[in-house]
Amino acid sequence: MLRIKLTSEDLTRTRIASTWGPLGETFLSLATLQQPHEEALFGGWRRRVHAESAARTHPASALFHEGLLDLFTVARASTSLEEGLDALRAARADHLRVELAAALKARMYYSRSTRPWAGTAWGDIADDRADREELVSYLRDAHRAAVAPHWPRILSRLRAEQAGHARTLAEHGVEAMLAGLPPGFRWRPPMLEIGRGALSATAEPAGRGLLLVPSAFCRARVGTYIDRTDDQAPDLLFVPVIRNITDAATLLTTRRNGLDKALSTLLGRTRAHTLDAIANGPCTTGQLAERISASLPTASEHATVLRQAGLITTTRHGSAVLHELTPLGNALLDGHHFPKSSPRQPDGRHPHNPVIR
Repeated sequence: MLRIKLTSEDLTRTRIASTWGPLGETFLSLATLQQPHEEALFGGWRRRVHAESAARTHPASALFHEGLLDLFTVARASTSLEEGLDALRAARADHLRVELAAALKARMYYSRSTRPWAGTAWGDIADDRADREELVSYLRDAHRAAVAPHWPRILSRLRAEQAGHARTLAEHGVEAMLAGLPPGFRWRPPMLEIGRGALSATAEPAGRGLLLVPSAFCRARVGTYIDRTDDQAPDLLFVPVIRNITDAATLLTTRRNGLDKALSTLLGRTRAHTLDAIANGPCTTGQLAERISASLPTASEHATVLRQAGLITTTRHGSAVLHELTPLGNALLDGHHFPKSSPRQPDGRHPHNPVIR
């Protein structure tokens, strides 16, 4: 059990964010991927990830076992995968050394083991640039298999979770928000208790406050993460949004029984996911970039290819453009027969596929 002692100053500074971003979810997914429990929730997802990547077998996976290593405050929150990876590349060596030492100390406490932490057996991500670059490549591959296929739905759910708790915070205060956290969280002033078990730890933000962050993959270990480079930053605590089989089915499988291999072969994996992301609702290029965790130019390029193929339409709204599925794109995702060809205009374009100038 984790007990977090919150003073009146902590309560004043307690907030809830929507997400730590795609890289943060990738860190958490790598810890959950290695756990044998909760087969009903994550078993199918684990098997798919294992079949499609080396996320669980790569030596660097040892860094994420039990969720002990804090790379969250090293890379910080980010809106895209590449933004987070660039922050990890640029992290100071001394910051990483401190976090690696803290993870080793935490392992000795939680597992009551004197054996070396497996994370120390692979590479030197603090001082060796080649090892850190290999870690970046590993994280990119792991994200592709574990998080990217589900990211648009996960992001939507995380934002909804944040909105609900923020509404409670605004209307009824921080203690009501804490009392309304999901099962497994218990607000017994001045303690926020999380989990169960004989082994317990107590955290004291000591005036820094608490930043609650909803997450789809925070399952391995309940604990707070502290920014050791900023003594004013709030303690970071992840709150799970996958709580039952329905949540898992909604977030970790696609609405169309998955993007099958044929579609990925036809369009390419990334463009297939881009098409699926647009299926979650009309979106601007900026919103699309966020949904697929890509840069704005990359999202624009994918949208252009899909539009030229007649799978989406792009219409201008003021200074922005809005992307939406065509009947052809929707049928392709659903696996239905293609709709009959629509009459072409004199210039050869389909009416549903306008040219953006």
